[in-house]
Amino acid sequence: MAGVVMHFDLDERGDWIVDFDELAGKFGSSSGYLQHQIKLGILKGFLEAGSGENAGRSRITVRAGGSAWQGIFDNTGFLVSETMLPDA
Repeated sequence: MAGVVMHFDLDERGDWIVDFDELAGKFGSSSGYLQHQIKLGILKGFLEAGSGENAGRSRITVRAGGSAWQGIFDNTGFLVSETMLPDA
């Protein structure tokens, strides 16, 4: 979805709710394929809370096979920056 800013929501426990359609676009894949990778244990996600000058931000890293995407989100869930990590 070109031109649309990526946004994750928080649930009532404070956990991020991932939009698989948006995330799949980062990997050039479909949301169904990413969900299949989760079932196989191939797709892994990691969340780190920011500290210091990054307080209030979260870094989300998603590894799928040999690829990895990393996004920095502000405290309202909007994507601030992102990168594909080489040779994950």
